[in-house]
This record gives sequence, structure tokens and C-alpha cells, in this order.
Amino acid sequence: MWRRRWRRAGAAALVLATAAGCAAPAPPDSQLRERATQFIRAAARFPDNPAVRAQAMEAIEEVLPDQAPLLLREGLKDEHAGVRFAAGMAIGELADRDARPVVQPLANDPDGSVRVVAYFALEKMGDLSHRRAWRDALLTDPNATVRRNAALAMGRLGNKNVLPLLARVSSADDDEGVRLQALEAMALLGDSYATSRFIHDAYGGLGFKQPFALLTLGHANTDEARSVLRARLAYAPYIEARLAAARGLGMQGVADGYDLALQSLNWNQPQRGLPDDPPALQIMRVRSMAAMALGDIRRREALGPLNQVMENPDDPRVQLAAATGMLMILNPKPTATSPAGPPAGPSRSRS
Repeated sequence: MWRRRWRRAGAAALVLATAAGCAAPAPPDSQLRERATQFIRAAARFPDNPAVRAQAMEAIEEVLPDQAPLLLREGLKDEHAGVRFAAGMAIGELADRDARPVVQPLANDPDGSVRVVAYFALEKMGDLSHRRAWRDALLTDPNATVRRNAALAMGRLGNKNVLPLLARVSSADDDEGVRLQALEAMALLGDSYATSRFIHDAYGGLGFKQPFALLTLGHANTDEARSVLRARLAYAPYIEARLAAARGLGMQGVADGYDLALQSLNWNQPQRGLPDDPPALQIMRVRSMAAMALGDIRRREALGPLNQVMENPDDPRVQLAAATGMLMILNPKPTATSPAGPPAGPSRSRS
């Protein structure tokens, strides 16, 4: 049901599905970089699944900044609101002022989350005229997804003046997801109370809360956060929590989770019989998280295994994660990063 109006959609799907099963050593860096770039560009126009296109928007921001302006502006025109949201978040993170004429109409988009991301991107460009509308969306929008996305985007402004508003939402909203997203935004802005809550969830959180907490702690570059991440890497009962810890450590330049991430690229031990979490989805999630953890750890020995995963057409989302991880290794690590939510594992909230 998620189609994209794009003349070359068939070619995009073909690129993602060719050359499967390669077991050779990793080709030269230039070939790997070109091939991984092809996969991400193709994923941005993938015709069958908007989740792939949305994930590609996040990857473009992360590893293809030179090509981002054109590709992300295409994403802003996508027929699916989730893709428009992801493209708007990426444009805002990059503060692409030249995109303002394309972003401005989205402040009147029919989808509430897309309107929120337009407020975010415009404010990152210096336009503060939508602050009241953004605040109202966070506090009063009847759709909890819109409120979650409003909180998510607010945490990425880098403006601690929003902390009192986020604190209010984190305790008063009637939706648990909104409260959790507000707490994550506070943690990314350096709030010690929110960080302590995620340390608690790293040990006692159920379901998605543990990996979500651990990925959030990956951005808290402190001795305490590293201690928690190491402990959960060793002893967390769930593979996704251990991989989240591996990735969180990788964000901080610690490679302790490398072996686990490498072994998990071909993980195939899903829990059967879960009505809302079929085996294929579990496998996709774990393999994608493993690929992204290897990208954050940035050890070149992972390039060959990641290349094999990228060339396996079983799931385009895993291919895309592998391509992204490869480019994270091949590209120089930035000296400083703005706060960013976890793009793999628990992904950015969206419509």
C-alpha cells in the first residue's frame, strides 16, 4: 500500500536485490563506498515500503551529507507522511537553509507530525515564528504520535530553555510513549534526572524500554553511562538490549561490543508465537542493530561481513543498515555530533 511516485522505482528495487550471496573479501574502499552509496540512494526511492525510504532519509543525513540536499528534498515530497517526517528531521539536523522554500509549505501539511517537523527544521534555520504552534502540538494535540514527535524534535534543538516544558510533559501526559519521548529529549539536552531514569530502565525496563534506554545513554558521554553500558552488554537478558549497549559504547569510542555485533549479523533465533512480533521482524531488528553497532564501533575488519549482508536481498532494511554501517566506517568520524535519536533498533517516532 506504500508506493512512491518515481519513474525509476523499478531500477531502485533492482539495485537493492542484485549480487546476493557474495562471500569474497571486501573490495577496495572506493568500490565499497560507491556500492553502499548506490544502496542508500536506491532505498530513498524504494517503491514497496515507506519504512525503507524513511530509514534511507536518516542514513543520508548520517553518511551522505554531500548528496543530502537533493535527496532529502525529494523525501519532503513523498506521498507517505513518515517519509516526509524523516526527511524533515534530517534537513533540520543539517540546518540546510537553502531548503527553507521547500520546508515552509510543510508547516501547513495535513499530517500533524509533518507540521511539527517543519517547525523544527525552520527553527534550526533561524525561523522562530512557529514556536507557539509547536508548543500547542506538544501539549494539546489529540494524536499521541504527534505529541511524541513534537517532544522528539524539541530535544534535538539543542536549546535547554525547553527543559521545563519537556519536564511537564514527561510527568503529565496520559500517553506513556509521549512521557518516554519527553524524557529522552531531556536526557539529550543533558538533564541529570532524565539520564537517571534511563539508567533505571537500562536495568529494569521491559520490552523496548531497555534498548531505548541504552541507546539514549550512548549519547551521555560519562563514566557512569559507560559503566551501565558495559554491564548491560555483559548481562542483559535480551539480545537487542546487549546490541543497544554495544552500539552505545561504540558511540563513545569503546569497541567492547564488536564480537557480539559481528556474530549477530546473521542472527536467526527468533522467539516463536509472539502475535505482535513475528520472527521475520525480530530477525530484521537484530541484524539491523548489529550492522549499525558495527558502524558506530568503526573497525575496518567489519567491512567484509557488512558487505556480504548488504548484498543479501532477504530484507532491504537490513541491507540498508549494512550499507549505512559500512559508510560510517569508511567516512571520517565527525569531531562533534548534535544529539540524535537512535535510527536503528527503536527508531525515530513518526506517523
